Amino acid sequence: MSPAEWTELARFFERMTAPDYKDWEEGVRRIQGCAHPVHLSGSVRLVDSATGEVVHELGDDGRHRLMVPCGNRRKEWCAPCSRLYQWDTWHLVKAGLVGGKGVAESVSGHPRAFVTLTAPSFGPVHTVSPDRPCHPRRGDESCDHGHPLACWARHDSGDPLVGQPLCGGCYDYPGAVLWNAHAGPLWHRFTDVMRRQELPRAAGLTCAEFTRRIRVSFIKVAEYQQRGLIHFHGVVRLDPTDDAAPLPTWADFDLIDDGVRSSVPRVRLTTLEGSIGQWELGLGAQTDVQPIPSLVPPNEESNGRSTDHVAAYIAKYVTKAAECTGTVDRPLYCKRCKGSGFAGLCARCKGSGLRVDLGTLRMPQHARAMVGTAWRLGGLPEYRALNLRRWAHQFGYGGHFSTKSRRYSTTMTALRQTRADFRSEQTRQRLGISGELVTVSELVFAGIGYASETEETIAKRIRDDIAENRAIAREEIAALEVEDEWWGE
Repeated sequence: MSPAEWTELARFFERMTAPDYKDWEEGVRRIQGCAHPVHLSGSVRLVDSATGEVVHELGDDGRHRLMVPCGNRRKEWCAPCSRLYQWDTWHLVKAGLVGGKGVAESVSGHPRAFVTLTAPSFGPVHTVSPDRPCHPRRGDESCDHGHPLACWARHDSGDPLVGQPLCGGCYDYPGAVLWNAHAGPLWHRFTDVMRRQELPRAAGLTCAEFTRRIRVSFIKVAEYQQRGLIHFHGVVRLDPTDDAAPLPTWADFDLIDDGVRSSVPRVRLTTLEGSIGQWELGLGAQTDVQPIPSLVPPNEESNGRSTDHVAAYIAKYVTKAAECTGTVDRPLYCKRCKGSGFAGLCARCKGSGLRVDLGTLRMPQHARAMVGTAWRLGGLPEYRALNLRRWAHQFGYGGHFSTKSRRYSTTMTALRQTRADFRSEQTRQRLGISGELVTVSELVFAGIGYASETEETIAKRIRDDIAENRAIAREEIAALEVEDEWWGE
């Protein structure tokens, strides 16, 4: 064993034999091994509302430190917290498809569709094409920059060329960044055109007549393609405006399909005219609309995506950002001057507006060009309102990764409150409290993260153990279900 390994082992032994280790480990396990826990200092008292008695107390004159999870949704930042966020999203989407959690079960019989909207092309890029050439083209033509216009390679999903432009000089980087910056408003205009114009037109009704009879509900999630552009996955559902009334027979999947496909080409947005020109932005021509059938009996095939598949698909992408493109996972602008540099007077960034030098970042050339373009455009007066420098690490996209209409389903707040109430009831029963459990706390922020690399390593092992135990439990449950089906036959 090398001296470095002996030193590391000694540090582990010292930390694990410390008097506070048991309490520290219990705290780490309680937050599922959160990668960046938040530390709070103060006291917490649990009070029985019926008697006013303090039945449990944490802390003594503010000397107790409490660890709480960071709650970040991104898997690259904190896997345990993102997993919980993913589960909540799954329940939220699933409730809007089959009912439950305050949503009427009748929604399972309403017409709904799984919709995918893409971004337009800003230049040819290498694509996943294991069964055919990437960009077949007769002859040996080249672009103005001398790069070939054809690519005869067959790329798989792990090829680093996937998503990279055939020619970076021909690629419209300003247009791509501005499209990302306006992706949120484009989605809003799409839903507005669909609800107010195209669905009523397809039904043969006026907007007022359609609104009186049909309510359109939806949920969507944003995903980064490997070329660095946003596209949207979502669920569109038709409900009767009067919950007690049945849906008209003409309100079906074909109506949604017609309304979505006819709305896409009508969505247009023009950017401000500036020193680099003006762009008319719209959605991509590639649109996918698939039916989401009602509950399918076992051993029967469905003509669309199942409700579980849709919920899992959408929930998967709420934990992801632009990491698939090779970019960094945190803002690049100086938080003190908000990227402005204070006209060269910011002491923290020395007037550059950057937290780090863009030249030192290790990322693919295409991602570096997208980040650099977003940063350069963010310094122009006409684009200052888009906050492009703040969102340069996300190639200009600063919108919400998941949104829904008010009546689609329950809310994340309601799901979290239900979980908190459940845990509160468990604590109340364990402590034998006759009344309601009231929490009285006096806490202040005391830091974030772990105190040393040794603690980070131990927390990672705890996190991996929890994940492994969970995977084993799933396998055992699946085996029991198969065994029950076999005995049932």
